[in-house]
Amino acid sequence: MKRYFVRSLLALVAMLALCACDGHWKDVEKTTGYKGKARVNPFLAAERLLDELGHNAHGAKSLGKMPPHDSVILISGEGGLPEGRAKQLLRWTFSGGHLIYCLAGTRPYNDFETQFGAFISALLLEEEKDPVLSQLGIGVQRRFPAEEASDLLPKFHGEEGAPKKEPSKKSDKAKADEAKDAPEDETKEDEEQKLESNEDVTWNGKTYHLGLGGHQSMVLKRKLRPGEFSAGSKNESQALHLKHGMGSVTLLAHARPFRNRWIGERDHARWLAALVGENGSKEVLFVAAFSGSFFGLLWQHGWMALVTLGVCVGFWLWQQMPRFGPLAEVELDATRHFASHIGALGEFFWRMRRSALLVTAARDAVWERVRERHRSLDDGSRQMNDLLAAEIARRSGLPVQRVAAAFDVAPPNSVHNFVNLMRDLQAIRLAL
Repeated sequence: MKRYFVRSLLALVAMLALCACDGHWKDVEKTTGYKGKARVNPFLAAERLLDELGHNAHGAKSLGKMPPHDSVILISGEGGLPEGRAKQLLRWTFSGGHLIYCLAGTRPYNDFETQFGAFISALLLEEEKDPVLSQLGIGVQRRFPAEEASDLLPKFHGEEGAPKKEPSKKSDKAKADEAKDAPEDETKEDEEQKLESNEDVTWNGKTYHLGLGGHQSMVLKRKLRPGEFSAGSKNESQALHLKHGMGSVTLLAHARPFRNRWIGERDHARWLAALVGENGSKEVLFVAAFSGSFFGLLWQHGWMALVTLGVCVGFWLWQQMPRFGPLAEVELDATRHFASHIGALGEFFWRMRRSALLVTAARDAVWERVRERHRSLDDGSRQMNDLLAAEIARRSGLPVQRVAAAFDVAPPNSVHNFVNLMRDLQAIRLAL
């Protein structure tokens, strides 16, 4: 009764607290992004655009067999490309292929929530050497918003002489009030706009107005050659197009211009068509979509249910395991049959490789029966003669050869032969 009273009291207090709050409704519109194929394939619009131009563009989960050398491969280095695969791609490019290599922006995130992916995850990622960039002589450096550059650049690069930002004259309270008053969507949009970079790229006599960006930029450690271009300074480039042997490599700091939402803006579609080639029919492979395993996607979208299921299974196993269950009663007064003791002894001698002892005991039992019931056939030598073998064969129904072999062959080591021999000796003893 007391427990129900406490529960009722808590419910009443909660209702009073809710009524005392000056609550109000607020309608918030949130864009969930594309649906269907465009939700999991950020380059679906680019594939269809190239198909309309006469190319054969399609996505691939993995790059097993390299396509012909007149093809184009768009691949991502976001998940870490093995060094062997990087060398294979550059050899293919050197022989005439065109490689479009994106450092980020190939995962199927929602473009309407963020333009460049998760900024926090980009900060926490450890810098690793990219094998493709290393072999091409290209460095990578981080790009951050201006307010955080002075604090974050020394942290990631270990630069002691990095330029520091002048301390703001505003108080902490004023900053907190401004951050509180600013809507969350506007704050995120402003942060994304600082990462965006509008660049004009001139290539083959044509100028393309592009919207690039990302959390990092590339540094070219050599001069640009004829036919090459850089979006921005070569010390802080968002896109590079380099010659590599008979082929070419296009490097993008972020794949934003070719994603579904952004390919229709500015000159992104025209630039993609120029990179692939407006004339001819080429095979274009998009090996950049994030195609995780089934269990990886299951963990990403349903980890709470999986954790709950794992805990329940763990408790169930803990309850059902014999060690933690009721102890089995020991029957101290239980008796075993004499035949079970004989069987245990036979098994023990067989494991100890003493099969000769078992065979000799079985033969002695047969000779004991012959001496008791057929004394006239026993000459005392315990040797099987023709007369005794014929009489035993007549009584047991076994061939004479098997009867003689049962007393003459050496004790076998194989289980099959041992069982047959003991079966014959037992049948002879029962027949006498």
